[in-house]
Amino acid sequence: MSRTRLKLKGLSLDRLETLSTIVSQGGITRAAGGDASKQSQFSRQIAELESWFGIELLDRSSTPIKPTSAALRIAREVDEFLRGLDSLREGAGSGRKTVVFGAGERMIRSYLIPWASRVEREGVSLIFKNLTSSATRAELLAKRVDFGILRKDRCPTGLMSIAMKPIPICLLLPSKIAATRRKWTWKDVSEVPLLLLEGDERFSDFLKERCLEASVELDVAAEFSSWTQLLDGMHGFQVGGFVPKDLESRFPPGFVSVALPKLSEYADEYVVAWSSSEVEKRAELGRLVKSLKGK
Repeated sequence: MSRTRLKLKGLSLDRLETLSTIVSQGGITRAAGGDASKQSQFSRQIAELESWFGIELLDRSSTPIKPTSAALRIAREVDEFLRGLDSLREGAGSGRKTVVFGAGERMIRSYLIPWASRVEREGVSLIFKNLTSSATRAELLAKRVDFGILRKDRCPTGLMSIAMKPIPICLLLPSKIAATRRKWTWKDVSEVPLLLLEGDERFSDFLKERCLEASVELDVAAEFSSWTQLLDGMHGFQVGGFVPKDLESRFPPGFVSVALPKLSEYADEYVVAWSSSEVEKRAELGRLVKSLKGK
C-alpha cells in the first residue's frame, strides 16, 4: 500500500510522543505527574493509538498499569525517528547539537556540572536528566539518553563504560554527640537516632550485615528519597546519618565524620555508559567520550 494512502486517523506524532513519555516514565500516572486532566488525555491518546495499531499498548491487568512489549518497541522506533529528525535539522543549520546525559541529582551536581564546566562545549548543547539508576539504564537501552551515570551492577551488557572512582560512605554526627565517645562501635551507633536514604538496597544490606554481627538494631528516625533532603534533615533535626564522601562540600555545619569498624569496606561504584554504535555515527559524542576518558 502506498504510504500516502495509509489511513492515518488515530495516528499522530503527538500521540506517539505521549506513548514514548509513558514508556520512559513507566506508566500513565508518573508520565502525567499526578495531573488528573493529563492522565485522562494520555489515556484517550493511547486508546486511539491502540485502535490504529490494533493491539494493546498498556497491560491493564497489572497494578500499576504498565506498557506492553509492543509499546516498548514502538517507543524505541519513535525515539529513533525523532532523534533522526533532530540530527537532520541540526546538520542543515548552524545550531548546537544536543547531547543528553541521564544521572541522579547527586551525580549531576557532584560530577557532571563540574566536568562540563571544564570541557570544550562549542557547538554542543547539553541536557541533564535527573534519573534513577534503573531509569538511566532503561533510557540508555532505548537510546533516549546519550550518556548515563548508573551503578556498576546496573550497567547493561553491550554498552561501553568508564568506571568512576569508588565513593566511600561516612557516618556524620553532630560534634557534641561525636565527642561523647573516643571510639565509636556499631553498638554505640545503635543508641543514637539516625537518618537514612530510602530505597538504597545495597547499602541497606551492608548495614544489616554489620548490625547482625554486632547483635544490634539501628534507631532510624527518618528516611529520605534524596541526599539533598537527607542533608537538610540532618541539619534541621541535628541527627546523624550515613552520607557519601563526595558530598563533603555540602555536609551540614557542626557535624563531624566518625570512624566505624568495617565501614571503610563499603563504597558506591558507578560507571559512565554509552552506546558505541551511536558514538560512531555522531562526532560530537566521540569528542565527549575522549574527554570523559581523560577525566
